[in-house]
Amino acid sequence: KLLTMLPTEEERSRIQEAQAASPDLPLGSAEQFLLTLASISELPARLKLWAFKLDFENAEK
Repeated sequence: KLLTMLPTEEERSRIQEAQAASPDLPLGSAEQFLLTLASISELPARLKLWAFKLDFENAEK
């Protein structure tokens, strides 16, 4: 689940600090993924709503 992969505030800060300290070194794919997730506003709420919608649609059938 994506909800379990969301970076903590500390993880996000550490990645951003590392990026700022060495701007010429590219981030690894895992770090890029975590920063992308962190950049999406209200992502936890959106994911929970999406999961609820899918569960509701399946329950109706």
